[in-house]
Amino acid sequence: MKKLIALSVIANILLLNSCEPRSSEPAPNTYPGDSLSVSNIARPLVIETTGAWCQYCPNGAEIMTMVDAIMGDSVVLIANHVGDWFANGNAASAGFDGNFPTSGVPNFYVNNTDVGQSPTAAAGAALMNNVAFALEAEVADSADKLIVYPRIKCLETNLNEVFMIQSYLLLNGVVAKSYGGGVDLNQVSSLPKVTTGSGATPTVWSQDAAEIVSGNFIIKAGTVYTHDEALYGHATTATKGWINSPDASIADTTGVNLGVWGMNLADINALGSSYAAGDIFGTRYSPVQFEIQKPTLPVGMEADYSVATIIWQLRQDGSGAYDYVNGSVTHVD
Repeated sequence: MKKLIALSVIANILLLNSCEPRSSEPAPNTYPGDSLSVSNIARPLVIETTGAWCQYCPNGAEIMTMVDAIMGDSVVLIANHVGDWFANGNAASAGFDGNFPTSGVPNFYVNNTDVGQSPTAAAGAALMNNVAFALEAEVADSADKLIVYPRIKCLETNLNEVFMIQSYLLLNGVVAKSYGGGVDLNQVSSLPKVTTGSGATPTVWSQDAAEIVSGNFIIKAGTVYTHDEALYGHATTATKGWINSPDASIADTTGVNLGVWGMNLADINALGSSYAAGDIFGTRYSPVQFEIQKPTLPVGMEADYSVATIIWQLRQDGSGAYDYVNGSVTHVD
């Protein structure tokens, strides 16, 4: 009987101990971008070549506004400025100038084709294109830089092709006015729809503009003119590897300096320059991140950031030029 009582006491003690809360184990590390889902869609690239000095470029800004309203995040919009503050010392802008040459401004490219001043129909048609890669990107905002975590899905099998990936900084909502110190971004205009500002008085839309449906204007008269999707820079460093990885074999990181067209995808592909449909890069097993230094803006200038992450393909004609493959835009909160 005493043995039974003793066993009962021991059982009760064990039961009580099993009900006591245990210290929680640390949650497994989550790789940035794990929540991203990459769909098999084509996002056309629309490049506007423009400049604050260009008297007809408000027409281009109006077109960009309309394309954005109609297509939204289904398109990658980039305004490449020439001859003004946005272009000064901007290697990305200079690279785009050479890769997408124009004879005048405003001018548009859709993907790799010069379409003059009529991008809308071409961009709509390009939504149906078959593409070799699809991608999304997550952007982390730190004190002095933006860190981009791309996730890339291979949609077609390709052998011995050179594909590059790069992220570009775009400035949005920059008021068209003078900021002093030689930085005058007032939009010059000879069009009645826009009144050029003077000094700190900003440029304004003096008439309703960007009519997408009869009588429905996106831009209302009196709206302050802003420069949007302005190409300002590119990622200068890529890091292969993940410093917080629970897998020691990929915990080490390697930094890579980047030019305008970015990093060769072969650098993160176990098969090098051979790509198999269905493969996904930019995960904890093929980690990579891009770093974009935040700009120092003139006093009084405010801008919202967005990041265009793009995959390029090196042309095989020996020209050294690149064709657009696919891309995505991530807005920074």
